[in-house]
Parts: sequence; C-alpha cells; structure tokens
Amino acid sequence: MPALFRGNYIGGRFLRPSKGTELISEDPGDLLEPVGSLIVSEEPVDQAVVAAAKAFPSWSALPLQRRIAKLRLFQRFLKERQSSLIRLVAREAGKPLAESQREVERLAGKVDEMVMLGLKLIRPFRVAVGQGVFGECRYRPLGVLAVIGPFNFPAHTPGSHIIPALLTGNTVVFKPSEYTPFVGQGLAECLDAAGLPAGVFNLVQGDSRVGERLVGHPQVAGILFTGSTAVGTAIKLATLKEPQKSLALEMGGKNGALVLGDADLELAAREIATAAYSMAGQRCNATSRVIVDRRVAKRFLARFLEAVERVTIGYPLDEGVLMGPLVSHDAVAKFQRYMKLAEEEGFETLRPGRALGVWQKRRGYYVIPAAHLCEKPAKNRSLHYRREEIFGPDVAIYLVKGEEEAVAINNEVPYGLVTSVFTRSRPRFERLFGRIDTGMVNLNRGTIFSSGKLPFGGTKASGSFKPAGLFSPYYCTTPVALLEDRRPISQRPLPV
Repeated sequence: MPALFRGNYIGGRFLRPSKGTELISEDPGDLLEPVGSLIVSEEPVDQAVVAAAKAFPSWSALPLQRRIAKLRLFQRFLKERQSSLIRLVAREAGKPLAESQREVERLAGKVDEMVMLGLKLIRPFRVAVGQGVFGECRYRPLGVLAVIGPFNFPAHTPGSHIIPALLTGNTVVFKPSEYTPFVGQGLAECLDAAGLPAGVFNLVQGDSRVGERLVGHPQVAGILFTGSTAVGTAIKLATLKEPQKSLALEMGGKNGALVLGDADLELAAREIATAAYSMAGQRCNATSRVIVDRRVAKRFLARFLEAVERVTIGYPLDEGVLMGPLVSHDAVAKFQRYMKLAEEEGFETLRPGRALGVWQKRRGYYVIPAAHLCEKPAKNRSLHYRREEIFGPDVAIYLVKGEEEAVAINNEVPYGLVTSVFTRSRPRFERLFGRIDTGMVNLNRGTIFSSGKLPFGGTKASGSFKPAGLFSPYYCTTPVALLEDRRPISQRPLPV
C-alpha cells in the first residue's frame, strides 16, 4: 500500500497544496513498488517561514524545562512509531534494515544527548571584570532556522539539527530530501503528536527549487544544511549579500584510511570494507581511499579483497544485507562515470564496479562494489577520480613507503572530514594526529563510526567549521555579552 501524502506541515496543520507538480518517491531497491507520490510547490515556503517567525517570540520565551518536556514527548512518539519509520528509511533511502534501525534509535537518543550534555555547553557564565564591574555571557536563539536534510540519513541527520534548534528556543522550517519525503513526513507527525505550539516546527516538501526559496527567504536567520559540497557552496554563494545569516554546512568527504606497517591487518581489512561498502558507500564519512604501507600491502590486499567478497548485496528490508542499492538512476550513472575515470587516471582495476539493474528478481539501482589500485598514476591527466567524492561503493588503494607519504596523500584532496589510522602504536598515532587535516580522526576504527557525544564536522570543503553532534547548540545560538557596572559615578573613570 502506497504511503499517504498528508501535505506540508505549516502552523500546526498538514496542508495539501492546491496546485503544484507531482513528485514520486521511489523505492530504489524495488522500482516496481514506489513508496508514494506527493504534490510539491514553492508557494508554501513563504507561509511556513511566516508561521515560524510568528511563533518565535513566545517559544523562545518559554522556560527551558517546558521546551524539554515537549521534546521528551517527541522522543516518546518516535519510539512508539519506530517500526514504521525504520521501514520508511529502508525503502526510501535504500538503506539496509539494520542500519535503518540504528538510525532511528540514535535519533531518539539525541534528545537525551542534548538535554544531558549538549545544553551544558551553552550555560550562562559570570566573570568579574574589575572592581565593581561584572560580566555575563548568555546564549540567545537565532530565530527561524531552515533545516535542509539529506537522503542518506533522512531521520537522524535533520533530527540532529531540529532537536537542538528547538531546545535552544529557535523555530524551524524543515525541507527533507526529495528522495525521502515520507521519512520527513513521519518526523513531522511525531512532532505534531508532541503538541508543539503552532508554527514552532514546519515542514515543506519539494526539490531544489523549494530549497532555494527557503534559503533565500529574508526571515530565515540560519541555514543548517547536510549534503554535497556543490550544494553547500551554492548556498554560501546565494547568501553572500546576507552576512547576517548563520550557515552550518555539513558537506562531502573523500575519506582516507591509513594502514601502517604495524597494523592489525585483519582488523583493518574488515573495518575498511564495512566503512567503504555499507549503504553502498553513500555516506559523507565512507572510506573511499586506503593508504597502505608497501611492506604489508600484499598481505593487507589479500585480506581486504576477501572481506569485499563477503559483502552481502540485497534488498534493504531483507535480513543480513550490508549493501543496498544506490539511491537513483543519476547516482548509478555517476558511479559508472568514475569507474571509467579510474582507468584513465592510471588505476589498476582490482574489482570492476558495474550496474546490475536487477538483483534477486527485483529491479533497482544495484551496483557491484569496486576497488582500484594506484601504483603508477598517469601523468598529465585530470584528477577527477583521485580527488572528487564519488558517493558510491568504490575504494582507491595507494601504496606508500612511509608516514610522510601516507599523510601527504591523505591530505591532498580538497575534503577534510574523517581519517582512520590503523596502528598498534599509540605514540606513532599521536605523532601523526596533528598532521592529519580532517575534523575527525579514528584510531583502529572505520571512518563511518562516530558518536553524538563528540563534535561531528570537517575541514576544507567538508564543512563550515561549525560541527554538529554534541556541538550543535553552538550554531543554534549566538553568545551575548552582558556588562554591568555597579560603581557610583564618582568612582568611574572618565572616557578618554
């Protein structure tokens, strides 16, 4: 049975657009059974932002404990509707069932992380400035925040923006990815059930045109975006003449795993295969480059390719699947284009990546995981494959002679999200840590593993230096300095 489209959620009500264009939500793992259809239009964006702006003064003035109580109710309804939301994530994003379950469970846990840990980061504090002069720092919400979500983590990622935004007193307009609209609707239903005041949370559905209108709205105070570097850059360019808008941009990655000469090779092979191919490599923090010490390369490659052989491809709702389909026809075409570029740039094909079209009698966007080896890169060639994010199940393997070359290759790409280092030596890791130019560094753990109790963000083209995770309350607020002089006028120095 197709999902029922309820419309945009604006001012505390679901409203179906009276006109617009039809958008089909595909199941990328079974194209014969689409998830549902909806009508989308740019017009509701203005209505949603106005509703959020109207609700902001009273919501931001509400005592924190009452805002927390509303988000606790949201958490409760998430848990009650967990099963249906997990299935929606799996079907719309093409995300294997086990990962979809972890995503929804982590979203529910985000409320606890923010209340118990995140909000502590923005507690007001007082300082003595001088004799009779006192200072205080308080954190103030920004206003209406636009949350633009990705397809690959359609529940957890936008929720990780929405929860701190609401807790800190902001109001929200959320645009889900056009690939996962019904997951977005599911989040809106849980927030509606929690009884938030009208206009505090709003949902608008649509494609990039809806996003552009939302980003450009003059009453939007901040934009919390997760997606590609290309779109994040476009958002930054679109707001150049609006410096008052706060931008928190989580963008792409070309993440490396360094396998040093003393690494546990079995551990490294398994961790890297999982981090490279789970969810078909469609993660900003997926491993796409492996940088291996030549002395252990042969032994590592044997273990790694064996681990790749064990990667289970399948329909996302089936048990035991590690790698589902890519999200769209365009994603498959992009993947195939980069497979050709790998050969042109001098990489040896260890495992050819190709489209399957049909897998276990289901027609979908399935592909075979790929791996390439770089020993003698071609000269005077473009470096698209080597430097650009593919967002698909492919690994480029580099053989290096030592730590210096390993770090240089790791840092050569324009991205800086996460790096994994595999070594048995903690001093060796510490020696490398400060030279690795990424926002996150994992020791003996794959690049896809992170914690909501830590910051999540990158350097260079991977972000705007406003990490999410535990640090998200920082980009939802602005610090305000309060200075109080209690001295009588006779004791105050004259201005110079």
